[in-house]
Amino acid sequence: MHLSQLRLQNFRCFEAADLQPDPAINVITGDNASGKTTLLEAIYFLGRGQSFRQSGPRPAIRAGENAFTVTAEIAVPDGRSHRLGVSRDKRGIRYRRDGNSDTSRIDLINTLPLQMVGPNVHRLLEQGPRYRRHFLDWGVFHVEHAFFPAWRRFRRALKQRNRALKARLPKADIVVWDAELVRAAEIVDASRRAYIDHLYNNLPAQAAKLLGDEPIVLEYDCGWRGEDGYGAALAAGLDQDTRAGFTQQGPHRADLRVSIASAAARDWVSRGQQKILTTAMLLTQARLLHARRHVQPVLLIDDMAAELGVRYRQVLAEEIASLGGQCFLTFLEPQLVPDVIKQGAMFHVERGAVTRG
Repeated sequence: MHLSQLRLQNFRCFEAADLQPDPAINVITGDNASGKTTLLEAIYFLGRGQSFRQSGPRPAIRAGENAFTVTAEIAVPDGRSHRLGVSRDKRGIRYRRDGNSDTSRIDLINTLPLQMVGPNVHRLLEQGPRYRRHFLDWGVFHVEHAFFPAWRRFRRALKQRNRALKARLPKADIVVWDAELVRAAEIVDASRRAYIDHLYNNLPAQAAKLLGDEPIVLEYDCGWRGEDGYGAALAAGLDQDTRAGFTQQGPHRADLRVSIASAAARDWVSRGQQKILTTAMLLTQARLLHARRHVQPVLLIDDMAAELGVRYRQVLAEEIASLGGQCFLTFLEPQLVPDVIKQGAMFHVERGAVTRG
């Protein structure tokens, strides 16, 4: 699948923009603060229903205007197309797919799978488990169909159990949620483990092309202690949960640790190498999605040249080109663009205007 048309209206610095992207490589150049990242953000809105910036959707409305709109035509392999739209005004944010006003974020995610490689991609290795859970669950969501319904049931039961814990209700009113938590957690955990097996089988080959032959190890922490299952862990931790006022163990505390040559990846490699490794992980996810579901996610790569030397840029560009899907990459200057991706569409952003050529 790919975006065949992208339109922006009153989105950040753009009063209006209309692009017909290439189905493969799209390179966007321009000075800092010219709007390159904003174009990626607009696409991200269409595939995730939210921004990747910390400021959220409301500041995305162009100064002096009351609303923004982002729409796109999505071409799918069977020859059909979908029209996606995201708009935001003072009443809130709304999504549409093919004109349907009941569209949800999940509808967008299913229609336009995205992979984002941004300036803060190193957080996947350096910072807390939630970044790695997010990485893991994106892949599990798209590949293991039992995952999302179970994850939704787990979150619903967890919310009720935590509410009972916070209110200091009797233990009988707390443990009444344990059976549902366990049933859902077992499916979530099994889905994650199955996906990690696929990831582990494919990641070394992808990473070797980018980082060399050092062994990469993925270690999954399910989020609870003990070998007797989640039910036993909940029972053993009930007193601690009661004192804390929330459920301290479960799939919501899971982690995926990444090691290279027996050392934590965040300690073993430079910031540039961290970017290469995390990109290798994301590209592996993209290849898995294509292999398992015949879906090619759209790649968004912001400031690809940052912290990467010429050799790394070239190797990474070759891997991106070999995927065969649609990709949008930003660069400060055309001179930084590796030759292998110069054959794609070239766009230039300046003063809120986009030109092709």
